[in-house]
Amino acid sequence: MAFRSVGTNLSRLYLDNLCQLSEDLETLKGAGSDFVEIWPHHLGVILGGSLDEIRLRATRDMLLEADLAYTVHAPLEVNLMDPTSPALQRDVLDASLRFAHVIGAEVVVCHAGQRVAARDFRHSMSDQLIAERSALRWAGDLAEDLGLAIAVENYYPEQPILRGTVYDYSVWPSELAEQIHMVRHPAVGICLDVGHAALAAGVFGFDYIEECAALAPLVRHVHLHDNLQRTNLTDEPAVSEHTVYGLGDLHLPPGRGTIPLGDLFQQMNFPENPSCCVELSPEHFSQVPEALHAARELGLQTASRERVPA
Repeated sequence: MAFRSVGTNLSRLYLDNLCQLSEDLETLKGAGSDFVEIWPHHLGVILGGSLDEIRLRATRDMLLEADLAYTVHAPLEVNLMDPTSPALQRDVLDASLRFAHVIGAEVVVCHAGQRVAARDFRHSMSDQLIAERSALRWAGDLAEDLGLAIAVENYYPEQPILRGTVYDYSVWPSELAEQIHMVRHPAVGICLDVGHAALAAGVFGFDYIEECAALAPLVRHVHLHDNLQRTNLTDEPAVSEHTVYGLGDLHLPPGRGTIPLGDLFQQMNFPENPSCCVELSPEHFSQVPEALHAARELGLQTASRERVPA
């Protein structure tokens, strides 16, 4: 199989209900998940850019008792291109890496640098990209010391990006590939989010499979989910009704949407044999077993293609 392992995510908040965390871990273990992707900010283990040791002890013991393997998704707003608070951004990623080490995780996913506010033209994009590469090399050194890999994730065209109030170069997968190639660190690779790339292809008009293929040599981790390849171009309808209209980043089980996942994975060549997280929204929690099966079938398609002589 082209995927080293196939797991799924914990998509709920557990800030005041660790009993639910224990139950969900047991359910996912029974569903056959090779690993579970944990969001430390959903567990409340990071406070002010540092690990909260009291909260960490409770969650660490519960996670280790579940006898599962883990990957970690750093907080969504980590932005190593942010010129206003670079030390705090590094601290949050540092805490995510150290949390991953404590629970025995192998991969930490973080988003590529993105503008969390209006573009600050006092800082050139070139300088901010350079700053991100420097920060990723620093984080890569720490990850290497801890026995981890960092996987930087491509994003999708949400409303602030479409309005031009936020900029994120990683909506173009090939640009993320160029940035990570320039980082040149053995512990820093890419998380290919196939759903994000499909939405971006629909808006920006690039070739979906070609752009994803540009990432393949650097991919350490895959986020696999489906959607209807429809991006909301206005402020209506409300986010709460996006599923009704089939809009945006729906995180459906593979096969429930319209992304040509079979065609995509038949064209992928992953030298690193990445882990694959089936990343589902909370309402699809009961469908994890079927989603894991679909992911493994797609992984077999990729493996079959890789065995075909050139």
